[in-house]
Amino acid sequence: MAFISFINMTENSYDTAQATSANATHEATKTTQAATTSQGDTVKISAAAQARILHQAGQSVANIAASLGTNAKTVDDYLGITVTDAIEKALQATEAAATSKA
Repeated sequence: MAFISFINMTENSYDTAQATSANATHEATKTTQAATTSQGDTVKISAAAQARILHQAGQSVANIAASLGTNAKTVDDYLGITVTDAIEKALQATEAAATSKA
């Protein structure tokens, strides 16, 4: 008898967990739908603006390109980075590292 009670209790727990999960999914869907239908609060930011924001937050050009679904050259263009600037910055970093070791 105790075994049957355990099975019933386990089935009830499983049903409750499924119902809770379904309710959470339903609530998340309603929230997402509400967010997508309320156009008054939605702001679309251009890829160039997103690149600048991510760069200011310390993200690398490669990471920004990956998150925007573009290539590093395009991100460089968005940020106004030329190959010459990048090479000069790398040389300065190398010189600074050499100076600090000396």
